[in-house]
Amino acid sequence: MKYFIYARKSTDDEERQILSIDAQLDELRMLAVREKLEVVREYVEAQTAKKPGRPIFNEMLKAIKRGEAQAILAWHPDRLARNSVDGGRLIYDLDTGALATLKFPTHWFENTPQGKFMLNIAFGQSKYYVDNLSENIKRGIRKKLREGIFPNKPPIGYLNDPKTRAVYIDPERGPLVRRMFEEYATGRYTAAALLDLVTAWGLRSFNGLTLPLSKVLWTLDHIFYTGVFRFNGEVYEGKHPPLISRELFERVQAIRRKAGRGRYAKHSRFPLRATAHCGQCGCQYTVEFKKEHEYYRCGKRRGPCDSKTIRGEAFAQSIRTAMCMGSLPDAWAERMLAEAEKEKIADRAKQAALVEQQKARLVEIGDLQERLLDVFLSGDIEREEFTARKERYVQEKVALADEVAKFEAQGLSRLEPVIEFLTASRQAKYDAQTENPEDLRNFCKKVGWNLVFASWNMSEASGAAQAATSFAKASENKPPCGSEGFPPPIPVPRG
Repeated sequence: MKYFIYARKSTDDEERQILSIDAQLDELRMLAVREKLEVVREYVEAQTAKKPGRPIFNEMLKAIKRGEAQAILAWHPDRLARNSVDGGRLIYDLDTGALATLKFPTHWFENTPQGKFMLNIAFGQSKYYVDNLSENIKRGIRKKLREGIFPNKPPIGYLNDPKTRAVYIDPERGPLVRRMFEEYATGRYTAAALLDLVTAWGLRSFNGLTLPLSKVLWTLDHIFYTGVFRFNGEVYEGKHPPLISRELFERVQAIRRKAGRGRYAKHSRFPLRATAHCGQCGCQYTVEFKKEHEYYRCGKRRGPCDSKTIRGEAFAQSIRTAMCMGSLPDAWAERMLAEAEKEKIADRAKQAALVEQQKARLVEIGDLQERLLDVFLSGDIEREEFTARKERYVQEKVALADEVAKFEAQGLSRLEPVIEFLTASRQAKYDAQTENPEDLRNFCKKVGWNLVFASWNMSEASGAAQAATSFAKASENKPPCGSEGFPPPIPVPRG
């Protein structure tokens, strides 16, 4: 009688059950030698037997029906089947004679009614074990979810503490992931450009490999970084610390929704392109590279235009001039900032009252979540409606908690944008001294400028265009650059 040896483990992970296959094969080979069994082939499989459909197991049964062997040698009946379909097939093949016998080192079997009855019990015990194990695992996962613990391996930027099982921010990769979100939120990068950027930073996967583009996009869309997580279609509040703010995540998602619609302009070679419009026809300025120089001109998309071509150096100088024209004198800025700080102190008391309302709303949302769960358990609403409402409550709760935490930690006020604007306006005359055209473009984008070139004066020594901005008339009686009419000093840090 010819035998097939069949060895199986439940996972294809090399680090798990690594000795299982070798140990089974050693025992089965020794049994075959001891009892002088003729083994014609060995089948090894790394797949769970909980469900039918194992390809190697099915191939072995087909080979038996072709007459290549008449019996199977396995470590235990649970290696052959943990489901009723595969177990029934083996018993049926024993009934019909397609399979002569089974032999196990750890289990008695004879092809008799009593032997098949005991084999059926062994298969039933194997199925009960795997079903019970599945329920225990699901119960443990549900407990973790209720406690806000992510039951899977956290994404890149986080690590698992092997002692406490807590999730904490990876001190090496976490700051790089946060920086990746911040850079993408500026809108200056495509996904491919962002991939090149994070690769240059040295951001790698847990295995030390370079991140693929799909992993970068998956990371940008992962809500886990805001302090919540999604599991089986439901959103849960996490105990792990958030890596980014909810506001930053929403900005990234807004950019992701616009991806692929021609939103990006590649400014790596010509950073100042699309920063100004023609004063005659209103078309956007474009750029050409001729004779080793950049030349900016009207795009003329609305027909012929008599505007002149502007050399790149003069174009950049005109933006610097506009920045100086729009910059507040230091004395004015100091007085305005002082008034803003006074208003900020008064506003903080109002903000404190608002924060108390937000805390009350947080408590109310917690009660709503409990009532929603009771309604769902009573069967009054479907799972889809329960999941949708729960997600809305969780998202609102996380957003409110983020606002409360910001106020308590930093004392943020609604006047912060005003203070930032005044500081940027005061700093503009110093920033205008930069030689980096990318910085000039970023400033124009930051303040929302839409510069219009009204005329071109070839007689000016600087060769700069006359930049007409929306605030030009208001700046006619103000020193064009610097304080007290003096040229701007060497750029100084912000603050």
